Amino acid sequence: MTSQFVRSSKYRHVYIEPAKIEKCYTNLRLATATGEQNYIKANTKFFAVAIQAGGGAFAVVPYDKVGKFDSDYPLVGGHRGAIMDFDFNPFHEHLIASASDDTTIKIWGIPEGGLTETMTEPLVDLTGHGRKVTLLGFHPTASNVLASTSADYTVRLWDIEKGSEIANMEYNSENLLQDLAWNYTGSTLITSSKDKLVRMYDARSGGLS
Repeated sequence: MTSQFVRSSKYRHVYIEPAKIEKCYTNLRLATATGEQNYIKANTKFFAVAIQAGGGAFAVVPYDKVGKFDSDYPLVGGHRGAIMDFDFNPFHEHLIASASDDTTIKIWGIPEGGLTETMTEPLVDLTGHGRKVTLLGFHPTASNVLASTSADYTVRLWDIEKGSEIANMEYNSENLLQDLAWNYTGSTLITSSKDKLVRMYDARSGGLS
């Protein structure tokens, strides 16, 4: 009788062997900033990680670039403050947005095959937040729409093609947001925070739903 209630795992006989050192990425000096941000993001061509460097910088690395990284490996380095978050555009694999302690958001175009020199000039600068920008999330169905959160207690939507703000949504709390996520259609943006509240925003009206 007892065996009827024992759950068997589909993966109990699956084993993973770590890659050999020559197939790993080594000597990347990862940033030590703490917060609710993502420390690594990836798409089908690259992965991105924040790096210890003057100001704010991050590496965008093609998957085939394995091994030990040189100390002068080219970075994306146009921010004046620490990198807080970044996100790849789901429609354009060479576009990535970065958020910084310097209150700005920048959109970058990564060349085919990865960087060959450090990049300091973004395609687009998005300004408007009054304090550090903490989280980013691209819209799942509109390639030009990006969501951001900030320590200024606002959630904002941006048109990255026009370089302009679409919506500015304040939330009544002194707690920083811990995460944001779109629903599958992109009609609703959802956030969570340390005040134990989940907030749902209507992306079309720009208000709480």
